[in-house]
Amino acid sequence: PCKPQFGNYYYHVLQGSTNAYTILKHIGEGGFGKVFKCQVNDSEEVVAVKILKNMNIQDIKDELDMLDVIGQLNADQVHVVKLYEKFQHCGFTCLVFEMLDIDLFQYCQNKGSLDVNAIRPIAMQLLETLQALKSLGITHGDFKYDNIMLVNREDLPYRVKLIDFGLAFYTNKAKFGRVRQIIGFRSPEVSLGLPYTEAIDMWALGCLLAFLYLGYSLFPESCEHLLFRSMVEILGIPSERMLLSKFEYSVINRKKARTWPRDRIHFQSLDDLFYYHDPADTAENVDRKVFIDLLKKMLHLNGAERISPTEALQHPFITMSHLSHDQGSREYLNLAQTYMNFYSFKFSETETLPPLGDVVAVSAADDNKEKKGPHNSVVSSQFQFHFTPKT
Repeated sequence: PCKPQFGNYYYHVLQGSTNAYTILKHIGEGGFGKVFKCQVNDSEEVVAVKILKNMNIQDIKDELDMLDVIGQLNADQVHVVKLYEKFQHCGFTCLVFEMLDIDLFQYCQNKGSLDVNAIRPIAMQLLETLQALKSLGITHGDFKYDNIMLVNREDLPYRVKLIDFGLAFYTNKAKFGRVRQIIGFRSPEVSLGLPYTEAIDMWALGCLLAFLYLGYSLFPESCEHLLFRSMVEILGIPSERMLLSKFEYSVINRKKARTWPRDRIHFQSLDDLFYYHDPADTAENVDRKVFIDLLKKMLHLNGAERISPTEALQHPFITMSHLSHDQGSREYLNLAQTYMNFYSFKFSETETLPPLGDVVAVSAADDNKEKKGPHNSVVSSQFQFHFTPKT
């Protein structure tokens, strides 16, 4: 039966167009609505169902239209989470998508910072994601660590997918001056009210990779004034053109600034990141320097000069060309390649997907998640998907 109030989320059974879904537990929520772990009736398969709040009808339509456009992509090849179906239940819009593991924030909370070998496959996948979105003229607009999910920590380590397209927009329709991105991942052009492009996603990816390397955010997340101050300390003073633009009041009003976190290191430049981890062998030290070089290109203050996804995919850190040309780096190169081996696991457009149970990971961590809704939004796949009970 239908429940009249959205707050009472125990619908028990949600009837979709192709399957019915029994709610097992509430796993997340946000301004968009609620997310539930559900079991497909008459099978052992588990999915995540997002139930949207009855907010602005146009906002819902815009999000669904965006998901349809992104659904033109092969979700597995471009590393975005798959939407299986959408339907109406008691007047609410429901989206059914694959169950993933944990997000990168949760992962780093448990594991700590990552070495560059572990960062490389994550960077490569997300660059391919940004490349695909750019080809569609789309900017994600909310690229951050809790919108990047691990697919399966045990069987597919470091394989990730991007979620939450609720704030995505067509780049050529960007509304300048509109605040986007959380503070720690906010690009200079957004902070200063300047025109922006999909390059804001590249900035956010640079912030994400720095987070993985450090185990905490490179830039402060609590105060936009501290964010901008930190940018200047680490990256230098923005160009005169940027500084003569319309400043956001919160950026320049020091009275609103919070104190600098005591546990945060004052990096004077991105080069200082090299010394954050203990000294390693020669090959790893070189690899770190090449990684930092990529960060510099991702975190260029001028969005127009920031590296593009296609260019970044050809950077030595991704291609490992700096290692393959050095005979003394052979052992380290072999280690680096083991981290990338998962990457050969891809679906072609003509391949049949394996049973859902073979690729879905539902871990014990699900039971301990904070209710922040890691699966905020999803993208549809071009694959026709059918649930089939295991035998």
